Amino acid sequence: MKKQAMYWLGMGLLSCSLLINCTAKDKHKAAEDAQEAQDKVERATDRAADKTKKAFDDVATDVKDAGQETKEDWQRERSELSVKVEDQKLALQKEIDRVDGKIKVAKDKEKIRWQERKAKLEVKRDELDASLKKIQNNAKEDWKEFKRDLNRKVDEAQKSLQD
Repeated sequence: MKKQAMYWLGMGLLSCSLLINCTAKDKHKAAEDAQEAQDKVERATDRAADKTKKAFDDVATDVKDAGQETKEDWQRERSELSVKVEDQKLALQKEIDRVDGKIKVAKDKEKIRWQERKAKLEVKRDELDASLKKIQNNAKEDWKEFKRDLNRKVDEAQKSLQD
């Protein structure tokens, strides 16, 4: 019986020893797996952060480029519109000078009509002159409305020349 007790005691110790060793190995393996998973998550997070930063930088560059293109377009349009207004002012002044010649040789009744025409042309010229000065000071946000208004004034001036 003593042998049997010793046998069972030895088997118990051996079993406990094996169970303890297995769980320690399992715990060690689980800890390694957890560390590996954490490392993978950190690497994935770093890659995602890098991609996000790159995407943000790309968007920032695109916005900056678009802003530069818009600024260049705005400056080009301002320049073109300034030339258009200057040309129209010159045409109005030429017509005013022609009307002055008519006024000098016209009879009283015709003289009044030519003076009225001259006054209308001078008003149109002065409006264009004021608008031209505004072009240099105009802010971007008002640009479209200003351009529409100025084109309307140029059209009116052209109609005045045709009358």
